[in-house]
This record gives sequence, C-alpha cells and structure tokens, in this order.
Amino acid sequence: MDHRKKYSKDELIELIYHLGEIHSQTLDALKEHKPPKGFEKDMDELMSDGFITIDGENIGLTPKGTQLAENIMRRHRLAEVLLTDVLGKAPDEIESAACEFEHILAPEIVDSICILLGHPKRCPHGLPIPEGECCKKESDKIQSAVLPLSAVKTGVKVKIASINSTDETRMLKLMAMGMTPGIEVTLNQKIPALVVDIDGNLIAIDKSIGEEINVWRPKGM
Repeated sequence: MDHRKKYSKDELIELIYHLGEIHSQTLDALKEHKPPKGFEKDMDELMSDGFITIDGENIGLTPKGTQLAENIMRRHRLAEVLLTDVLGKAPDEIESAACEFEHILAPEIVDSICILLGHPKRCPHGLPIPEGECCKKESDKIQSAVLPLSAVKTGVKVKIASINSTDETRMLKLMAMGMTPGIEVTLNQKIPALVVDIDGNLIAIDKSIGEEINVWRPKGM
C-alpha cells in the first residue's frame, strides 16, 4: 500500500515530529505535505487522546506524543539503514518498505537490529535516529558487526555502515566528500592522519573522525 494514500494516526504523529526537526510545526506546513482529505478528524482525536496540542496555527507534541513519535521514527530509520547497508538498496528505493517495517517490528527486534548495525545515529538521508535503551546500556557489550574505520588494517577495503558524529558541520562535510553509508573505502594510511581511498580519490581525515565512522567488519577481524 502506498503510505501517501492513507495516513494513520501513527503516520500523522511521525509527520508532526519530522516537521519539528525542520522547525516548521504548523498546520500550513502539515498541509503542504498533502495529508489525506479528512485528516482533521484524526488530528482532533490525537489532541483528545493527549498526543498533540494545537494553538492557533502551531502544532506541538506532548511528552506522550513525543515518546510515540520517537519510537515510530526509530523503527523507520533503523529499517532504512538495514535496507541500504545490509540489503544493498538505494536510498531512493527504501521509503515504502521502511514505512511497512515501522508498523510491524516488535521492540525486541528493533533493539536487535540496532545492536547488529552498531547503534547508528543517522539514517541514510542523514537524519538522526532516536536512541533506544540498547544504545544507553553499557551492558550491551556484544561483538558488533561493525567497527570504527580507525581500527581497520591498512590496505583493506571496507563498506561504511554509519557515521556517528554529533557534529552537524562535520557530518555534512564527510557526506560532501562522499563518505556516506554503503560506500566502499580503503584505508591507505593511519599516521599521522587517516588517508582513505574512495574510487581513486585520496582523502585525509583526523583519527578522531575515523573513530566516528563505523564500517562493516571485514572477515578475519
């Protein structure tokens, strides 16, 4: 089913959350995203149930609504990482499938996927993934399927799994260099800086940045 044809209440909550990310939580902005005819009824019910607030043109999420929205968005964006990095799908091919995943993944499965992926902080589109309990617990000391780029041996080709930088400027710079999830790179040098080869282009980065780039663990490591 095309998720654009029918917005459930969960999808409205998700959309309102995203509007907050782009600092445009208004009724006009919501309408620009083409919700279905009659969506106002669902909005009224969400407000009555204590998930959202409406003040004039401004829409807000209550703590209850924020928690629900973060859970939905976490499932959606982890599904996007799984589809691109594990199944090899292109970012522009995954939206519909990710929308289906967000409604069917059980919480324990979501955490298992998150652990497998190395607790990624960003989806393939560069948007933040809300943290789960598994991200916060130090007890999750299992061997991950990913490791930092800085830990890879020189001369080994690896595929980027995720970039976990909390620095927005650094994140955008890395993406502009072509260092995005799914891209294969070869670590050519470690000292005095990391030098990576991306399709014949050599890029030097600080070791601390290399620690924020997760790559899929090569065989034998």
